[in-house]
Amino acid sequence: YMWVLGYFALQIPSLLLFYSIQASKPLAQRNTEFAVDLYQAICSSQKDNIVFSPLGTTLILGMVQLGAKGKAYQQIRQTLKVQENSTGKILTILNKAISKKKQEFTFNLANALYLQEGFTVKEQYLHGNEKFFQSAIKLVDFQNAKACAEKISAWVESKTDGKIKGMFSGEEFGPLTRLILVNAIYFKGDWKQKFRKEGTELMNFTKKDGATVKIPMMKALFIFSIAGYFSESSMKYQVLELPYKGDEFSLIIILPAEEVNIEDMEKQITADLILKWFSEMKEEEVEISLPRFKVEQKLDFKEALYSLNITEIFSGGCDLSGITDSSELYVSQVVQQVFLEINEDGSEAAASTGVQIPVIMSLAPNQFIANHPFLFIMKNIPTGTFLRISWGNYL
Repeated sequence: YMWVLGYFALQIPSLLLFYSIQASKPLAQRNTEFAVDLYQAICSSQKDNIVFSPLGTTLILGMVQLGAKGKAYQQIRQTLKVQENSTGKILTILNKAISKKKQEFTFNLANALYLQEGFTVKEQYLHGNEKFFQSAIKLVDFQNAKACAEKISAWVESKTDGKIKGMFSGEEFGPLTRLILVNAIYFKGDWKQKFRKEGTELMNFTKKDGATVKIPMMKALFIFSIAGYFSESSMKYQVLELPYKGDEFSLIIILPAEEVNIEDMEKQITADLILKWFSEMKEEEVEISLPRFKVEQKLDFKEALYSLNITEIFSGGCDLSGITDSSELYVSQVVQQVFLEINEDGSEAAASTGVQIPVIMSLAPNQFIANHPFLFIMKNIPTGTFLRISWGNYL
């Protein structure tokens, strides 16, 4: 099971660092680079489980970018590593790629703008969001914070098949709140090769702190795409791809060797390394043991985005004149909540250059036993877009 949600809250009363846009790079590589940048930024401040959606963050930043100008526009564009309106094109490509196989899985993208009653927003901005992001426009009175929280939370719940409840509380909206941009992503799919429920049994799982607990472990012997064993900086780990029915989405699992600390391994991850994993995938018979688990997390992205040089939109004086003529508009909060459940049927969820390439080691047989913390990436195969990146104890 998988769903993802993110939102921006813009309020009334803003440092800039540049790095070059590499627009000539393929879309999949640029998406991967942003996902890794955001992942590393979150890891620097989040020391436990991490579950987030790079796609949700990209879309919501794109919605803000449509109304940003000057430094605010340049910072978002450079951090996302995209050309103008490319975030909207990602959404178009995704919808087109999956439209023919909707019967194989459920994948919904929904965006909405919640505006303060009487707050004048430029027609061009509203039309742009509708064109590129298919955004719905809804009027609310943020002075009644409790009613607003209930209304927006109900919308989120409806778009995530009831998996995310009570996303907002009245305390999250202040007297100066004027505009909320909400993005919800919902995915539900079955494995291309399902695990047999009768094969699931309790096994030991070693958590990050060394404690051992009993968990339900799914087992199977299937033909999977696997990149074998890698060794990098004396670290050994495996990479396995589990496809979903329909061949549009897959789950990439990165499992370090038992003696490797997952926090040390995640520091080695780069966009080039991830793309190398994908290029090395080969179908082989693999004996797999994977936990059955459910995880839910709510993250505030403001600190992470600030560290990625998206700073201008968070303080008064930034140029968001594409949204409104008001000169005093800024983003106060960036929050994403993610739910994920992995079971025998499938999953449901609502949400570098110069690096030494690891060498595949000839270790056999192919066993993939995820009985300790691991990392995984949920990917849309045609676009290379990451719906989610996660790591942690998952228990």
